[in-house]
Amino acid sequence: MANRGGPAQRPNPQTQGKICQFKLVLLGESAVGKSSLVLRFVKGQFHEYQESTIGAAFLTQTVCLEDTTVKFEIWDTAGQERYHSLAPMYYRGAQAAIIVYDITNMDSFGRAKVWVKELQRQASPNIVIALAGNKADLANSRAVECEEAQTYADENGLLFMETSAKTAKNVNEIFLAIAKKLPKNEQASGAGSTNQGRRLQELDGSPKAAGNCCK
Repeated sequence: MANRGGPAQRPNPQTQGKICQFKLVLLGESAVGKSSLVLRFVKGQFHEYQESTIGAAFLTQTVCLEDTTVKFEIWDTAGQERYHSLAPMYYRGAQAAIIVYDITNMDSFGRAKVWVKELQRQASPNIVIALAGNKADLANSRAVECEEAQTYADENGLLFMETSAKTAKNVNEIFLAIAKKLPKNEQASGAGSTNQGRRLQELDGSPKAAGNCCK
């Protein structure tokens, strides 16, 4: 059953200026809510029981800025360890990444730090990285303090928000923050790999889609 919180704003053809297209990848441990974040962002929906992503799912959504429409081509990767070796195929050429952890699971935060290091070492040098502390609706069971994550993000030059796919808290906002930080004077360089991704998705079938926090 879907909760409140609509999908991201779509472009108005009467007012939009230029259109920029960017490849964005989601990374993180299994069951932290990556697919739920994407489903909330793209369709404004939340499913209490979300199937695990197999390999990766591909979705698109747009964000409207003042004079630019940003089109995100989103790769939602599987979090299981057996799929880790496939991750470089999805973050290669990406202009943005969201690394997701579960605020009630300290191990998932540690795993997020490993992903940050991997992207800093192997991804595009100018990639925009956001850290999302998901399941903010479960704050009473938190294991990772917001201040700790904020400090880590600041030290590593990351965007950071605590999010909740269930309540829609900061879901659109984190994608909007990424859109604002991306350079608008050039088109995405990963278009070729994205077109390949579309063909792969057609073969594989439909995707198994799975505020600033400190007061």
